[in-house]
Amino acid sequence: MESIYNQILQTLKNRQHGSLVTILHRKGSVPRREGAHLLLKGNGSIIGTIGGGGLEAETVKIARNLLDSENGHLRSFTLVEGDDPSDMACGGNVTVLVEPILRGEIPVYEFITRSLKDHVPCCFIRLIRRSEINSHTVQLGPKGTVKADGTTLFTLPLSEDVKSHLVAWAQISMKDASHTIRVLDPEAIDLPAADSWDMYIFESLQVFPRLVIFGGGHLSQALCKMAALCNFQVEIVDDREEFASKERFPEATRVLCIPDFEHLGDLIRLDGHTFSVVATRGHRYDESVLSQVIDYDLAYIGMVGSRQKNALVFERLRERGIPPSRLKRVHAPIGLSIGSETPEEIAVSILGEIIQTRAERKKTN
Repeated sequence: MESIYNQILQTLKNRQHGSLVTILHRKGSVPRREGAHLLLKGNGSIIGTIGGGGLEAETVKIARNLLDSENGHLRSFTLVEGDDPSDMACGGNVTVLVEPILRGEIPVYEFITRSLKDHVPCCFIRLIRRSEINSHTVQLGPKGTVKADGTTLFTLPLSEDVKSHLVAWAQISMKDASHTIRVLDPEAIDLPAADSWDMYIFESLQVFPRLVIFGGGHLSQALCKMAALCNFQVEIVDDREEFASKERFPEATRVLCIPDFEHLGDLIRLDGHTFSVVATRGHRYDESVLSQVIDYDLAYIGMVGSRQKNALVFERLRERGIPPSRLKRVHAPIGLSIGSETPEEIAVSILGEIIQTRAERKKTN
């Protein structure tokens, strides 16, 4: 699935209007976390969700009214049992920012999209000011992006003093994975009141995890669809052209045909953001793929197959000198034990294990 910011970029390049809804703060029982987005396009289509129900219906109304505006809208909603006609009340509090997307911001969204595509985390910065005390209308100020390597881009010129403070807080935001969004006032970031906006929003945009699936069979098709829905960038690799096709895997970000699955490390990015599933059509190819990817510190390595087949592949790899400690990192049998049988059910069990592994990694990082 593409990031919401790539969706915004494509909307603006197609000369369409749009409004972006972002959850800035939540407290109590709320369906979505800070950083959840909804994009309303000028044609009425909606991408993403902030939780559905009456909250989403109300913010969509606001977003529709801002399609041709240059101002934003900042509002807090209290979800109290019985107040929500859609029966989606949760008993929490949520603050949302609704803002029109503007053509002058295309360079920022290009910057964000390119950064995430290159697997470089970045921080999206917005400056806003209330039009009047107690007003929901906010003036939208400069927007900017800071990459993890310190590279910056802002829509408007800023003084070096202000920029240095923003970059410093952007770096802090990217390093603290516990907060997707930080909302700070001028005093918090030590800016002079005369040269400040009311609110500085730092949104940390982390790299989407990649799932590389080796093999283009029915199981891979089901897994590709489900993983894309869960915000994985999916790449498919097969050695047969008829199986390695975009038509067969429309949700994949990339499809590669690599003869005999050779030289994978030269052709595919294999890093700590990469989850991999080995599901080729035979023992020989499984062994070849696993012997190559096992040398990398991937986030997850899983191999599809029976216990007997897996034991055979592992034995052959041990004979080739691969340490047992490396083989222990391979999830085989693959997937959670949920009694799955069909390709779709097996895909659910595999993706469940991958998501579980990803969550455990977040706790330890």
